[in-house]
Amino acid sequence: MTKQPTNLHTINTFWGIAALIISTILLFSACQDSQEVPPIIVTEVFNVAGEELIITRILEPTPTATSVPTPAEETTAPVVLDISLVRNGAPDIDPQKTNEDDGIDLIENLFVGLTRYNHVTNQVEPVLAREWEMGRNGRTWTFHLRDDIFWVRPGLRVQDGFIISEAVRPVVASDVVFAIQRACSRETDTPDAFILFLIEGCEQVHQQAGSTPADLENIGVKALNDTTLQIDLNRPAAYFLTVTSMWFMRPLPRELLEDETIGDDWQAAFQSGTPLLTSGPFMPLDGSLTRLQRNTLWPIPFQGNVQIVQISYLERDDIAFSLWEEKLLDVIDVTAIDLSDEPVATLQQVQMVGEQTMFYLDFNFQSGVFREPTLRRAFSAAIDRDVLVEEVYEGQAVPMRHLIPPGVVGALPVDEIGKGYNPDFARLQLAESGFNSCRFLPEIRFMVSSSDLSLLQAELIRQMWVEELGCTEDQIVIEQVPFGTLLANTRPDAGSARADVWELAWASYYPDAHNWAGDLIHCEESENRENRPCSEVDTLIRQAAQAVDMAERQAIYRQVETLLFGDEGIAPIAPLYLRANSVLVQNWVTFQPAIFGGEQYDSYLIEVDRKELERSRG
Repeated sequence: MTKQPTNLHTINTFWGIAALIISTILLFSACQDSQEVPPIIVTEVFNVAGEELIITRILEPTPTATSVPTPAEETTAPVVLDISLVRNGAPDIDPQKTNEDDGIDLIENLFVGLTRYNHVTNQVEPVLAREWEMGRNGRTWTFHLRDDIFWVRPGLRVQDGFIISEAVRPVVASDVVFAIQRACSRETDTPDAFILFLIEGCEQVHQQAGSTPADLENIGVKALNDTTLQIDLNRPAAYFLTVTSMWFMRPLPRELLEDETIGDDWQAAFQSGTPLLTSGPFMPLDGSLTRLQRNTLWPIPFQGNVQIVQISYLERDDIAFSLWEEKLLDVIDVTAIDLSDEPVATLQQVQMVGEQTMFYLDFNFQSGVFREPTLRRAFSAAIDRDVLVEEVYEGQAVPMRHLIPPGVVGALPVDEIGKGYNPDFARLQLAESGFNSCRFLPEIRFMVSSSDLSLLQAELIRQMWVEELGCTEDQIVIEQVPFGTLLANTRPDAGSARADVWELAWASYYPDAHNWAGDLIHCEESENRENRPCSEVDTLIRQAAQAVDMAERQAIYRQVETLLFGDEGIAPIAPLYLRANSVLVQNWVTFQPAIFGGEQYDSYLIEVDRKELERSRG
């Protein structure tokens, strides 16, 4: 199943803010081995745009240890990561049901996966699965699981300032089987379930209105024993390993969701007081998901030093910005905040994080103009991406010159292949075409969606073609249509409704180059809106999809990108840019933002002394 390209133009609105902080300290009791453990609650009252807002934060308690301390023992304060989520209440953290970014962030930290995507190396790493192999047929994957990762809940003992995790039972292969069967069932309504149609029998079950236990058993996933999992695919796919890192494949304990007192809405039960079993590097300490603590039974070393994640749920972005300015939050998203009047010191702490959505122009290979590769290369190279990024998105985007974006397995650096904006190359390609000059080109129909930003971008691009290639405005006719009409009129079978060139966008569904080269560009395995004939590049895309060795896959994708966007490239599309978010990061925090999937709090590094010093300065 191929996803539809998307048009994601948005307009941001901003608020002005002012902050006044008043702190009060409250105490409450916690039972630990019959002794009082008083955590500290700090309630801060803010006046934002004339509205009084009360923000409550829980500071780490210093409980009495179960063991008798010696005079030489000293209590070390835990390392706390202070973050915020701009929303009303906790997100949905059901791995097979949520599609919220906030929920995916928490799932990444609360539930173990077979594998994990490393945002620094762009590689898939073992977690629950300690190792795996692919059968000779390229379709059977066998995963060998660790036996030291457990379903846990907060226990009654406290040691060294931490609530000790209570092990309920190990996470076993049948938990993964249950999660995959649940995701394939239509009743669950898993948002991206079609990605798992790669697994034998999953699509057939999903097409049924109701699934029986026998139907679920026909899905190609089996627990051979507690630590051995077998998954059968319907075709060879080395990129399946990337899919195993996705949040909707996170295992769940069958007994919890099949409990008649809880039912399938287990998160609601958790929020009402029923203990939730988790299996990741952190565990929740309350039903409102405001405080996560490291799982004391987690067997894999942290890459960072965070031990407590304190989450503030806020109504608006400007409130988060006010708290960040007061040094009460470590990292915030400021994509929707106007920072133009902020001091240089603040702007220096902004990091731009590219999204996994690329905007591009799509060429009609049956067009009287763009059936020539020289003209596709010419019109692409005449587009100044930097100007588009600045004029359309005020700098919050990353210019692109080839297909596969950063942050996925198999990606190349953004500036390594492709011409990008190169007016001399553009004019040379135009001169080598059958038309020789833009003056001899027929009228070019340029179809875009009905948004104001789409029109602005189209007019900017048309002006670049006028200035760099010598075309006239009258030659390039911009047609604005509703986005649904744009999709319908650019289908391969749309006939005369098809324009010569049109705007579209594509977003990753899983962080692998195949989701771009295979699902968007391949002549047979994608929608092929360009109506591009098959060629050597399509053979290479299939070869890369089946190559298990990562170095081999990387080398093949380099060939693919060169054949598409090199000096003699096919140029089926003109990549434009990736939308980006902006985050403000305090100078005591080091981390690699998640370009795809959830943030990994166990990789965050906090300079504790610097954080305390900066906060003490106010």
